Amino acid sequence: MQLGWFTHVAGAGSPRATYRDTIALAVAAEEFGFGSFWVAQHHTGAFDGVLPSPLVLLAAVAQHTSTIRLGTAVITPALEDPLRLAEDAAVVDELSGGRLQLGVGAGSDAFASQLFGRRHAERHTDCRDAVEQLCGWLSGPDLVPAAPGLRQRLWWATGSAQGVDAAAECGAGLLSGRPGADVVADLLRYRALAVEPRIALSRIVQCGETPADVLDRWRAEPALAHGQELIVQTPAAAQQRQIMRMLADEVLPALDAARLVTS
Repeated sequence: MQLGWFTHVAGAGSPRATYRDTIALAVAAEEFGFGSFWVAQHHTGAFDGVLPSPLVLLAAVAQHTSTIRLGTAVITPALEDPLRLAEDAAVVDELSGGRLQLGVGAGSDAFASQLFGRRHAERHTDCRDAVEQLCGWLSGPDLVPAAPGLRQRLWWATGSAQGVDAAAECGAGLLSGRPGADVVADLLRYRALAVEPRIALSRIVQCGETPADVLDRWRAEPALAHGQELIVQTPAAAQQRQIMRMLADEVLPALDAARLVTS
């Protein structure tokens, strides 16, 4: 069982300082034994995020790390040109030695949809169309540089039943942040539909929670028994490293013994 770390790349300081802090956080995640490190895409400063181009930052992160998997959570492909997205992802995958995890999703920012000339109400259909084109480029012979295996490291973030089915149909892994027992039916259906199911669940750890608090909460959640990876985030941006260390030292060793997650 591996933990991943997720950050919104948000900060009150300059974007340059936030980017540098994020690179340092990724280095720390690798040193602490986290299996993956994920960054969010936010346009126009939504949710205080300052990263509209996650693949650019991950290219920098790749040069400071060597083993940790690097993920986007998520890029909105309907707001991108699918070929350019495939090319940029392929470059990052090459720079990182095949460590990129390409997370995509329909997006929740209506203002971003408007700025890019998209109808927000049609974002789920647009996402499916864009992912289909993206998969074609990733699998085809014309992509330079070639990115062997990246197509199999595509992830689809969704909170809807339709998105779950779409992820299964296109062979993408499933990223889900939905808590509670109601998501279990969707996870089971995804497992049944997907040829090679991959499930990563995102959960929040609050500042001040103890290792016992975290483990007790996770043990009580039925959905966590259906994933292969747990991606953690915290709203306490200034406390990310401390919470990361606490999880690595006291929670990660207990996960396998607690059998929270099964393969």
